[in-house]
Amino acid sequence: MKVGFYPLFYFMQENLIKDIEEIIEDIAKYYGCYLVGAVFVSPKKGTGVILRVYIDAEGGVNIDKLTEISRELSMILDVRELIKFKYTLEVSSPGINRIMLKFSDYEKFKGDRVKVSLRNKIEGRFNLTGKIIDVESDISGQNHNIKIFDEISGRIHAVPFFEIKRGNLLKV
Repeated sequence: MKVGFYPLFYFMQENLIKDIEEIIEDIAKYYGCYLVGAVFVSPKKGTGVILRVYIDAEGGVNIDKLTEISRELSMILDVRELIKFKYTLEVSSPGINRIMLKFSDYEKFKGDRVKVSLRNKIEGRFNLTGKIIDVESDISGQNHNIKIFDEISGRIHAVPFFEIKRGNLLKV
């Protein structure tokens, strides 16, 4: 995620996302859904950022529910004025190759195939594709590792969660 035109954006983002997610969780529950996650992404320069919200439900979520959640969330965000910069709201399902935003996503899909993009290279590569072998946290619960069997190298890598820039579940 590259956001060069909002200097304080990275600093504000973590707490702002947490506040927004609290609102979304309540709305999603009302519609029988749950929040997968929310992220800010940067489109082309000068057009503001996109607040992308991923919602799901057991058995999947339909477009009508997503539309209702989007309307309600938009209204609440406008009234509360939490976001102090230009943005566009997008509410969607996580899709078949589900985005993985939280450590709990990796726990939930242990044993499944994923593709992860890394902040720093492992064995000269920024991307790993393979099966989630295990997930682990240290005693403090602050440091998380995801063990991935890399299909290219044939090795298991313990990837610190904070090193994952983007992760997707691979169902196809």
